[in-house]
Amino acid sequence: MEIDMLVESAKNGDKKAFDKIVQRYHNELYYTALGIVKSGWDALDICQETFLKAFSSLDTLKDVSKFRAWINRILINKCNDNFRRNKRVTVVDFIENEGFFEDSKEENIDLLKALSLLKEESRVILTLRYFQDLSIKEIASIVEVPEGTVKSRLSNGLKELRKLMKVGRIGDENI
Repeated sequence: MEIDMLVESAKNGDKKAFDKIVQRYHNELYYTALGIVKSGWDALDICQETFLKAFSSLDTLKDVSKFRAWINRILINKCNDNFRRNKRVTVVDFIENEGFFEDSKEENIDLLKALSLLKEESRVILTLRYFQDLSIKEIASIVEVPEGTVKSRLSNGLKELRKLMKVGRIGDENI
């Protein structure tokens, strides 16, 4: 409920309230963007663009209780804009350079490499579900598809992720 009050205050022009919102959501949005675009620098830019867009569009948010889904939708749109700008995105071995997890373990590195190989729609849904712990309903609202579609993409993405995580598959030089 505290976030609802902050959002309401920010809607009424309170910049300090919006600063608190940025502090509250920055890491969550950054890691979501990082999981999607695979570049720390791009993820930071996307977060900044997301907060700028959110600040300038806050008056369009009708239900403050839906703020989290609303700002995540902005983030996903900004990630999509990034992909359109950089049509030739390549899989970069960002994990060691960017430090996705502070205690990077080999399993985490393999998981992130496998995640980066998935189709964008699966990667986005898995990132929202497991990095942000969002519900199926919240994800459906963010990516603007029915809940059944989210469930099937989640299931298919997990199956593909399991295949990629099999021994020897991720460490392959060709990946």
